[in-house]
Amino acid sequence: MVNSVRRLTVILGAIVLVLVIIGVVALTTRGAREQSQPPPFAEADFPTAMPEPAAEPPPPPPPPVYQDPNLAEIPADSRIIISKIGVNAPLTLKTVAQNGVMPDPDNPDDIAYYNFSAHPGFGGGPGRGGNSVFAGHVDSGFKPCKNGTVKAPCIAVLYSLKTLKTGDEIEVRVAGQSYMYQVTSNEAIDAHSGAWDKIVASTAQESVTIITCGGTFKAGEYNNRQVVTAVRV
Repeated sequence: MVNSVRRLTVILGAIVLVLVIIGVVALTTRGAREQSQPPPFAEADFPTAMPEPAAEPPPPPPPPVYQDPNLAEIPADSRIIISKIGVNAPLTLKTVAQNGVMPDPDNPDDIAYYNFSAHPGFGGGPGRGGNSVFAGHVDSGFKPCKNGTVKAPCIAVLYSLKTLKTGDEIEVRVAGQSYMYQVTSNEAIDAHSGAWDKIVASTAQESVTIITCGGTFKAGEYNNRQVVTAVRV
């Protein structure tokens, strides 16, 4: 009987030992399997779509290229016509140098056209835009008029410029083309204190400015300048 109990005890102990070994092996296998699997990720860890790269701003536009409207030459048949005051005069080219001085017209019968190319932002050209600047004498001084047929002193080509009114027409003919302008102002400007930089500045709307002497003649010069402006029509 005692031997039977001992054998049963040994058998039960062996069974318990086997179960323990099986449990340890199972736990070890499960642990290894769990360690070999990657950890779960939250849904936020996976982007739904790749973000678009930020758009680069467009490059700045290039600065506008300055187009000089001044005429480099005046053909021999170029003229300015102001029918109301009987003007039909040839044009001569005068260049304004770096010192800003506007040379005098050649004689009492011609009208000077001024090229301001040395001064960007000033002047203009008929048909090319800007402000075409012209000037002519009001009297002849010591020179004869009408191509030498009238003795000095005599009235010059722009003697009657001061009589022009708003709306009067001015025609400029250059290189076979005719350009019409309508007077917008006519005023006397002080020869020394006038805003001449504005008077001869280029304009957005194509225009002409015509200048002659006026006012009182004293100490060899007139104290005013008569200035007519007109816009192209």
